[in-house]
Amino acid sequence: MVLRTLTALLLVMPMLVSAAIFPPDTKVKMLDPKTFRRVMKSNRTSIVAFVAPWCGHCQRMAPEYSSAAGNLSPLIPFYAIDCDAALNKPVCASQEIQGFPTVKVFPRGGQLPGQKYEAGERTSSNFIKWASRSVPNKIKVLPKVGDIPQWLDKNNDLPRVILLNRDKKFPLLWQVLGNNYHKKLAFGHYSDPEGKYAASLGFPVSADGKFSKVIVYPAGSSVPILYEGESRAAGGTKYEPLSKYFRSIVDGTADFLKGPSELPVKDEL
Repeated sequence: MVLRTLTALLLVMPMLVSAAIFPPDTKVKMLDPKTFRRVMKSNRTSIVAFVAPWCGHCQRMAPEYSSAAGNLSPLIPFYAIDCDAALNKPVCASQEIQGFPTVKVFPRGGQLPGQKYEAGERTSSNFIKWASRSVPNKIKVLPKVGDIPQWLDKNNDLPRVILLNRDKKFPLLWQVLGNNYHKKLAFGHYSDPEGKYAASLGFPVSADGKFSKVIVYPAGSSVPILYEGESRAAGGTKYEPLSKYFRSIVDGTADFLKGPSELPVKDEL
């Protein structure tokens, strides 16, 4: 019994040592071969640091990497793999890791090849800019109101979601969601600074003065549905409830897809 316990401890010790190079409250998650495969099967843009616990450069990078992970969580997950652990060596070999630390971005899991970090010093701000730029842009920008019906018709076979906000640009949140649900939902953005288009659909500016709205058009339908989750004051909508809502559209469990006998339930935060 003691021998089995000691053996198990020795197996996990390298991961514990590697995890210790990151701050205790870090958003960086350690991976092993099983969880790495899971990340590669995901559509999400992910950042993976291949490290070794004895590596001085890894230790110096860890606080900056962890800071970037905290700033971008939960939009872009940050991971690390201890390449010094025997269990992880095949993964590191398959990624052709020859020096530490090596940081890679995987834009859509394993669907696109990983790209090495080559954006200058390994600082939190550089990691944030690099990771944000690496998210594939699957958003259709709709400059004019007249562009919206054509876009809706062109993507009629998919559920379509449009972000209306005051800004000419869409937030990183929307770009991340567009990448996550690519080919499952069509994503658009229309700048509606005065809320006129939203009002024309029957969705005027809310009493709290928030302009940002997410409008959903079910597949094959021209009837708009307002997402009624809570929006951030700075524009855009929180990731977790929106992602949950979009998953329900994809899997057919969204309230508006259940039929007229079902009462609608708001997706509250």
